[in-house]
Amino acid sequence: MRRRFVEEAPQQAQAMLAAVERIHPGSLAALHEDPLTELSCWSDVQILMAPEDGEGRCSVAGSYIDRTDPPTLVVGTSRSYRRRGFTALHELGHHLQQTDPSLGQALFAWQDSEAFEDAACDAFAARVLIPDSEIPANVRLRGPSATDVVEMFHYSQASREACCVRAAEYLASGAVVLLDGDGTAIFSVSRSLIPPARGTDQSGNPLVERALRTGTTAQHDKAYVEYRSGKQSELLYGQAAWCDEEYLVAVFVPDNAPWLRYSVPRPGTGASLYDTPWVCETCGEAFEVSTAPCEQCGVAACPDGHCGCVSARMSKDRVCDRCFLVLAPSRFDGTSGTCRDCA
Repeated sequence: MRRRFVEEAPQQAQAMLAAVERIHPGSLAALHEDPLTELSCWSDVQILMAPEDGEGRCSVAGSYIDRTDPPTLVVGTSRSYRRRGFTALHELGHHLQQTDPSLGQALFAWQDSEAFEDAACDAFAARVLIPDSEIPANVRLRGPSATDVVEMFHYSQASREACCVRAAEYLASGAVVLLDGDGTAIFSVSRSLIPPARGTDQSGNPLVERALRTGTTAQHDKAYVEYRSGKQSELLYGQAAWCDEEYLVAVFVPDNAPWLRYSVPRPGTGASLYDTPWVCETCGEAFEVSTAPCEQCGVAACPDGHCGCVSARMSKDRVCDRCFLVLAPSRFDGTSGTCRDCA
């Protein structure tokens, strides 16, 4: 399980939007309307439509090839046109981060730079297709429901995946999951919750089961997420809504469900983290909590000893603009971008 960079990826995405405007002034509006048509006019990248192979670490059905001239954005052909647009923008995100020095430098700050790069690509593609101005006020205020995500899909040109990414940015905690008509997870985005892996069967989840059985929007106050290991998350509030006849969008939250007037955390829920799945914020590795949380930060330490104190310190580290090493702030003079050893 890789870290999801829910706070940092959107920041990188904003820098990527600025890079596009700098390299191709005025093109963001065209990318918003029709990514594939606009990108086919660019001379610095080329589009290649290819059958999906299901390989690679990208969260989408595509890949980026930098060995060609110009570099190639590979887009899977068996998806909908909207999905192909999201995939093309995701792969453009890889191109931007691997060719723009300032964007590339940001990758060095993270141990799992590949996961950070991929998360930023998702956030970038979602922002192009659904700008901030198109996020409904009620979603900004209280977070998204499943019906909000479906409405976002219908009033925009964005793919279902892009809508899930944008909606999840307004979760305080929880997950937005896209499932197929059989209840299998095909895409998920989360905050402070390990989401279901792609390809896992969620049809046994009482929320998903109810939506599949009735064919209508469903709610359940004792829903949960099924993990590949066979374990389940803690009990969650859930809502599921159909996004056309073949796809189901589900939103899971531990409390403050926007579709309910009152939804407080259940007594004892989350009181103990022992034996629960967790993802280290420093190394990105998944583990089961087996020790008491750190008394100072309240976060469980991974097997390598990383707790919240370590991630908080690392978030202040800087990348030297000459040696490209990640160093503590004390190794720099003031706000200088060059460490003392290189200055």
